[in-house]
Amino acid sequence: MIAPRTVLAPNASPLTLDGTRTYLVGRETVAVIDPGPDLPVHLEAIATAVQAAGSVAIMLTHQHPDHAAGAPALARRLAAPGRTVHGPAVPAGGELVRTDEGELCAIPTPGHTPDHCAIHWPAGSAIFCGDLMMGGLDTALVAAPDGNLAAYLDSLERLADLAPAVVYPAHGPHFTDPAGAFRRYREHRVQRLHVVQHALESGSRSGRDSSAALYGPNVEPELQPWLEAATMAYLEYLTANRPAEPGGWHHD
Repeated sequence: MIAPRTVLAPNASPLTLDGTRTYLVGRETVAVIDPGPDLPVHLEAIATAVQAAGSVAIMLTHQHPDHAAGAPALARRLAAPGRTVHGPAVPAGGELVRTDEGELCAIPTPGHTPDHCAIHWPAGSAIFCGDLMMGGLDTALVAAPDGNLAAYLDSLERLADLAPAVVYPAHGPHFTDPAGAFRRYREHRVQRLHVVQHALESGSRSGRDSSAALYGPNVEPELQPWLEAATMAYLEYLTANRPAEPGGWHHD
């Protein structure tokens, strides 16, 4: 089975794990998936890896800076006589990009962000899932206001139905048992929803109270805003799908 080339950006953090993975599919006709942050050393590594290509398509899974900020500079860097550069862009659903290692098809997968898409690579029996899943983990960030848990769960099911042999996330190692990973991701969300529902039934009335029930009181300060935003996504899902009684909840 063919595999993509990978260029790892030096932007490790609690939210990006060991950094953003930029994937390269093709040799002469190449797709660059998620160019990553605007870091010269990273963009130089990508440009070097595709220097022999006559055509390059720059594809984004979504517009977050750790995926897309370097895309305009990379497009300028790759512009050269005899080379065609397409993008950068988040492709529309169903859009096909051709490479000499097979076609790539964009699949709308909102949930992490409204514009999020995954890239299906049938020739590699693979999916590039962007931030829908995080390698080595059983969860990914779905945080209000951009994140939508109902859409996220639907997107997981859409990818699971494709039955890939491997899933390549933008952060962390790839999944070699996608069916098991999709199941764990869904079970994790259901578990978390039960915790938030129980917190509401026990008297929680704020996102901060429910966040403490989910993640405990001693989280890293830099993660606290993200975890509270993630908790709001659970609360919004419960309000839309299983309104909690009695009372309700409010933003802090």
